Amino acid sequence: MVRRLRWSLVLVVLALAAGPVSGASAAAPPWCGTPETDAAANLPDGSSPSHPPGSFPHIPYYAIRCTLDDIASRSDGRMTVEVIGQSALGRDQFGVVINDLSTRRQRRNYANWRDVRKLMLKNPRHAMKHLAQHGSRIKVPIYVQGGIHGNEYEGVDAAIDTIEKYATTPRGTNATIDNILDHAVLVFNPIQNPDGRVAGLRVNGFGFDLNRDFLTQSQSETRSSITVMKRWLPPEMLDLHGYVEPMLVEATTKPHNPSIEYDLWLKWNQARIDYNEQAMDAIGQDITRPINDWCPEADPNPDGTCDNGVTPGPDVAEGWDDWGPFYGPMYMQHVGLDSSTVEMCAETPATRPADAWYRPCGGRAGARQQQNVIQQSTYEFVVANRAAMLHDELEMYRRGDVDAPRPECCPPPFDPEFHNWMEDYPRAYVIPLGKGQRSDAEANRLVEWLLFNDIEVSELEHDYTYNGQRLEKDSYVAWIAQPRRGLLDTAMNVGVDISDEIARLYAPPGAWSHGYLWGADVLTIPDGARFFPRTERIKRPNRLDGGVQSKHRKHKHSVSGYALEVDSPTAVRAVNELVRGGAEAWIATAASSAGPAGTVFFRAAKDELDDVGEERGLTFRAVRGALPASERIEKVPRFAVITGTGAVDQSTWVLRELGFDADPYSIARLNQTTDPLPGYDLLFNTSGVPAVNNTGNPINTVARARLTAFVAGGGGYISGQSGGANLLSDLGLVTGLAAASNSGGGSGYSGIALWENTGGAGSVITGAYPAQDTLIMDPPTWLTSLPGTMTEDGQFATGDFFLSGLFPGSATSGAAGSTVISHGTTTSGTGRLVVFANNPLYRADPEREWPMVGTGAYWADN
Repeated sequence: MVRRLRWSLVLVVLALAAGPVSGASAAAPPWCGTPETDAAANLPDGSSPSHPPGSFPHIPYYAIRCTLDDIASRSDGRMTVEVIGQSALGRDQFGVVINDLSTRRQRRNYANWRDVRKLMLKNPRHAMKHLAQHGSRIKVPIYVQGGIHGNEYEGVDAAIDTIEKYATTPRGTNATIDNILDHAVLVFNPIQNPDGRVAGLRVNGFGFDLNRDFLTQSQSETRSSITVMKRWLPPEMLDLHGYVEPMLVEATTKPHNPSIEYDLWLKWNQARIDYNEQAMDAIGQDITRPINDWCPEADPNPDGTCDNGVTPGPDVAEGWDDWGPFYGPMYMQHVGLDSSTVEMCAETPATRPADAWYRPCGGRAGARQQQNVIQQSTYEFVVANRAAMLHDELEMYRRGDVDAPRPECCPPPFDPEFHNWMEDYPRAYVIPLGKGQRSDAEANRLVEWLLFNDIEVSELEHDYTYNGQRLEKDSYVAWIAQPRRGLLDTAMNVGVDISDEIARLYAPPGAWSHGYLWGADVLTIPDGARFFPRTERIKRPNRLDGGVQSKHRKHKHSVSGYALEVDSPTAVRAVNELVRGGAEAWIATAASSAGPAGTVFFRAAKDELDDVGEERGLTFRAVRGALPASERIEKVPRFAVITGTGAVDQSTWVLRELGFDADPYSIARLNQTTDPLPGYDLLFNTSGVPAVNNTGNPINTVARARLTAFVAGGGGYISGQSGGANLLSDLGLVTGLAAASNSGGGSGYSGIALWENTGGAGSVITGAYPAQDTLIMDPPTWLTSLPGTMTEDGQFATGDFFLSGLFPGSATSGAAGSTVISHGTTTSGTGRLVVFANNPLYRADPEREWPMVGTGAYWADN
């Protein structure tokens, strides 16, 4: 495949990319450290008969720290190693910095970078002036991350190869290395996912794909990585992945995230990948560049052509987009300048297609070499362009700081009709406190996220009225005019409906929004609106008043209890904390003057409630006279969560985060000799159970029988997605329950939808919710029929219910007006059911839906 090369080649010294130069390294065992079971240690290369199985195992996790320490001891002070965080299961993550300061020139260049860095987010225009004064006499940070997917092994090894090369090569022996050390700070997170590497799995120890977590930031590994990014603000990032044939260097197809300064990203991404491609050509290998090489149907045919005679290229390519900011490099688009996922190859002679157009990659040894070459060539490119790249990174911050108009985009061959997805920003986002806010506690939680991400937040100095709504003093305002405007906007905006503009996404979801999916209400102030309140910048959220309301007032009737409206994840956690501590609690089954159905009443010491309320920012209201219709919450319900592998998954994690006891179970485990379900109160399921194809399938037969007995015997059942709903019908527990779903055949159909609270205040599931609200769906799913024993609590809005994302044909799909939330019983009336059409525990994204799971659990357990 012929490609245009836009940059003259600065020769890559290939010997530098081949691996470490001396001493103990990741090249081969025996390893240092205390041996532990580790999948990476025993993975064979198998790239050719000359590499028999077991001859090229990858560095195991247990050897990474001691290997890095050994390299640091031989670095003559260039290299530091520190623990930057812990994995889900408590394993250390390591931050490596190579910053040679042995010469006066290096020290001057680093001091100049520090001079610019301290102003980058505070005053980017002044930072640009300082940068102009320093010119090329400056160091530039470059960030490399490896092993975010635990079973993509060679990226970690290649990162350590590069670390050793740059830490230990004696000065004066290689001019290329000397030049890079003179002008760059090399920053590494070599093992982003320790749990996954040990287990040989893509996900971390809590079942999360960390490369989908960079906006939600639910996992400790993600927050550690972002902390490194924030410290260094590198204009360049590489995220080392696998496996694609031939290797892929991320040049992203449409659609492009509307909140990025795409013109700046495209400028440097294309130029740097040109340079990477030349370096790969020099070692006799090819690369894939999706935006340059792909088709409307994504990856082209083996001969490089597209279906229907379409020519591959930027205007038609789809399937490897930068739409979602939840990938590491796409998050980096909002905080740095350029970034790429680097997908190494893995093919061997045995797996190489006979009609492959590209040159052989060399198996796993070749994959490691590829990652080394991409790192090396990237360093050379960035150092050669350091002043210009730092300038454009500051230009991105400057545009935000002054709320500059969106620029013209894009140069040929990137036709603006297909590649300019940038949209105008609003004026501000307001997070109310008090009246107009469903949960002050969740408002604070959202502000904490904003501040962690270096997004500027202010508070109202006085009450202010906007468009008829009274905003109370101390309510939060995030003005769009700030260096992080793109990240602010992509996190808070509801998003864009792209159903008529694109056919597929690399991966769902097609929409995301902390403003519309998390637990706080957010008000968008449009651009040009008359909104001029006096605000003051804050560094931390306000301390909230909480505790028992009106506890000192005299009333005619004695207090019979204290009511907590379960309108937030914080409230669910408080209920579980109090019940686990022995507090007597009841859940309202009907609305009353004390609150909607689903409200939880306590008979507990006021001091105990005060402590919990003050700590969590929650208010317990005094109830006088008899308690409304309610059922006792005897204990914190215990969940058995049906998962594909029986390992902890995202649903299990969310339930535990809410304070529930939750354990994962696979279908195979449900078929064990001893029934594992006794002792559990509830099942949570989104996957369904495979149908029994014949009577000779004992695993499914036994598991199905146990699930049926559990629910029919009085156990509660909460489910999401079509599989969770259809299982109830499949097991014969209900009649007339059916669901429909549309994933687009793997095209990534998903998004944010508007639903109506048809259950109203009287619903024990949705009682605390407004008349209309939003939810996430991946894929779009709805209930097409309900049994007579179940009641609808929520339905998709009629008309235009689809707000943002990708769902072609949504208006004619039959989803509008269909049930999405319901509760009731089995046909026999012995088991209580809560059925969500979509998954309320999806990826830790829809925190706004978690209170429904909480009240559903307390009700279904009775």
